[in-house]
Amino acid sequence: MHSHDAKAAEQRNLVVAIVLTASIMGVEVIGGVISNSLALLSDAWHMFADLMALVLCYIAGTISIRPATWDKSYGYYRVEILAALVNGATLVMVAVFIFYEAGQRILSLSSVHSVPMLVVSVIGLGANLASMTVMSRRMLSLNVKAAFLHVLSDALSSIGVIAGAIIIYFTSLFIVDAIIGIAIGIVIIYGTSRMLRTVIHILLEGTPRHIDPKKVVDKLKGIEGVVDVHDVHVWSITSYVHTLTAHMVLNGRLKDTNGLLNQVKLILDKDFGISHSTIQLEREGYQEVGHVCCF
Repeated sequence: MHSHDAKAAEQRNLVVAIVLTASIMGVEVIGGVISNSLALLSDAWHMFADLMALVLCYIAGTISIRPATWDKSYGYYRVEILAALVNGATLVMVAVFIFYEAGQRILSLSSVHSVPMLVVSVIGLGANLASMTVMSRRMLSLNVKAAFLHVLSDALSSIGVIAGAIIIYFTSLFIVDAIIGIAIGIVIIYGTSRMLRTVIHILLEGTPRHIDPKKVVDKLKGIEGVVDVHDVHVWSITSYVHTLTAHMVLNGRLKDTNGLLNQVKLILDKDFGISHSTIQLEREGYQEVGHVCCF
């Protein structure tokens, strides 16, 4: 488990990132209108999605540290995953809107004022880099890591807008603005799809990607006195809280079951990062009543 102080530090960094993102988003909206740049407005929409992501991260982080209750026995950690899901869905809608606007711009070939577009995008890049620096100091949850990726992709988008402004200034090829907008949309879709796959995997109680259940079983079978390990389930409550349940068959000569349990829990925590485990101990020959599921 991560300490309360670490989570509090993460929340403070989010507040700084929220303020920076909100400020530069306003500047980009004004600059996009003045310059008539779809690329800059697309970047502003992307930054708006980033802002919503950061706000949701902060809210989810505040809720997630609430203590567990009888009806929420694992606490509120899963709120962070739900917030990441909402963020992903929002970004997909933003990308679809950008593609639509880019198509309209290609048909009309509206003129673009490259100098304001360049100035504002440079300011936006600076703000994105500042937000990334603050957020990178403490990233515990998938929710915050997803928001960091949003800001990173926005920084890459700003670089694209800068390049577009320079090209338009020297060539007057206004179609470049629409092309940059489409490229920003593709970047959003790519980053979002990867994040959503992870979110859905967690919601489906999938085994964490970095944990191989077969290796867990082999490691536990290597403990003296353990005959077999079965009915193993590994899943994540949130991206940094991993849980395991398993049945362990012990030989009849083993006496110190308490010591064995502590040994198992130390191995799970140290070698696999599994912080919460529930182990059912069985003697050889035990026949379980009822349906036994899976492994």
